[in-house]
Amino acid sequence: MQSIPTTLFTGFLGSGKTTIITHLIDELQARGEQTIYIKNEVGETDIDAQVLKEQGVQTTELLNGCICCTLVGPFTATIDELAYRYTPSRIIIEASGAADPAALALMISSHPLLTRDGVISVIDVVNFEGYQDLSITAQEQTKFTDVLVFNKVEMVDDERKRQVVSYVRELNEHSPIIEAVGGKAPLAVIVGASRQELETLLRTAESAVHNHLETDHFSASTITLEGLFDQEKLLEVLESVPPELFRAKGIVRTQAGRVLCNAVAGRVTLELLDNSQDVGNTLVFIGHNAKMFAGQLSNKLQSALV
Repeated sequence: MQSIPTTLFTGFLGSGKTTIITHLIDELQARGEQTIYIKNEVGETDIDAQVLKEQGVQTTELLNGCICCTLVGPFTATIDELAYRYTPSRIIIEASGAADPAALALMISSHPLLTRDGVISVIDVVNFEGYQDLSITAQEQTKFTDVLVFNKVEMVDDERKRQVVSYVRELNEHSPIIEAVGGKAPLAVIVGASRQELETLLRTAESAVHNHLETDHFSASTITLEGLFDQEKLLEVLESVPPELFRAKGIVRTQAGRVLCNAVAGRVTLELLDNSQDVGNTLVFIGHNAKMFAGQLSNKLQSALV
């Protein structure tokens, strides 16, 4: 069996990795490539993968940990099974927002069925304020990459982009920066984006993989409720999520129908979905000590039900 080109996407929580990947998969499928999407999430539920599955994308989820440390065995077994069952022409891996990119790149390079075809780091230019208050893992995601993708650029002016460039260049002077307008990154740049600079960085990386989820105090809290949400009250709850929680996402039922919720740094979007699959309400909150906020959030959400 020929080795499968594998592209790894990293980026801090809420940077927009899934949106960019969705557009890329659409392009790859349009040109006849059999692409498999592997999504890793810290929590026990992955909302984005659910949506992609409904759109017919071959998707596999690895939940409740990081494939760079706590889910190494399941990751390897998943790759073996997918490679032999589907013989894909390409694999796209979306790491959790808390993943160590150096460890993942080494895992891909050492797997006999895979060829590393680029590590892509996505940065949210709207909400990114430098590395002072971010974890070591977030810094590593900028260092260990072939290409830096500035996402949500249509929402900011040139001065803001120059500011984010200066932040990034403090840690990474060599990787090219490209812009994703409307969540669309140029396929020609993303595919085949493996560069010598990353090889040099990887050779100097520590070989030991630590459980950085515990070190960085990342956790995820999944809340499920029955009933219909009042959309305005739901919006109020999501806008009030504390800053310690970097990301909230979910699929819920409202009087208008099923809604996909996304909340990043106080900015909330609600998108009406097809009602063909009428499921319950599931919301996932990710950040520092997320489980500690679970009771408070659950009570607030309960009060937002009709």
